[in-house]
Amino acid sequence: MQIDRRRFKRHPLELPIKFRIYLPSRPDTSSTFLSAQLHDLSQSGMRFMTNIVQSGTLHIFHPDLAASEQAQLEIEVPDGEQTLTLIGRVVWYDQNTEDHPYSFRAGVEFVDMGAEDRTRIQSLVKREQSTLPPASSDPSSPDSSD
Repeated sequence: MQIDRRRFKRHPLELPIKFRIYLPSRPDTSSTFLSAQLHDLSQSGMRFMTNIVQSGTLHIFHPDLAASEQAQLEIEVPDGEQTLTLIGRVVWYDQNTEDHPYSFRAGVEFVDMGAEDRTRIQSLVKREQSTLPPASSDPSSPDSSD
């Protein structure tokens, strides 16, 4: 059994997002914005799926580099009429083995999160989850309550 060490609960959230890759030591060198699909979101990180993990010489993750030297991502998440812009670093990525149109999955840890960003994430999660269809009311369902 694997222990979940996350500080904040991840919430399933399927939204189109955009991200760009840059090096903190050279912020003037960055990729263009690339398309991805948000899979889940918390106040400390996210998982997304994409078909692109490298743009030119910039790669989203180099396992042999120290965390301080890893590329960072500027991630744009649609939030109503505004865009929530978050900065994070990829802590893992792999090839997507699920039947999905995206080839790669990546886990991101946010860096330099402020209270305002955390509040906006909470509001976005609450709003998006309120639009989800209700859970199955099938009495044979193990999740249904009597």
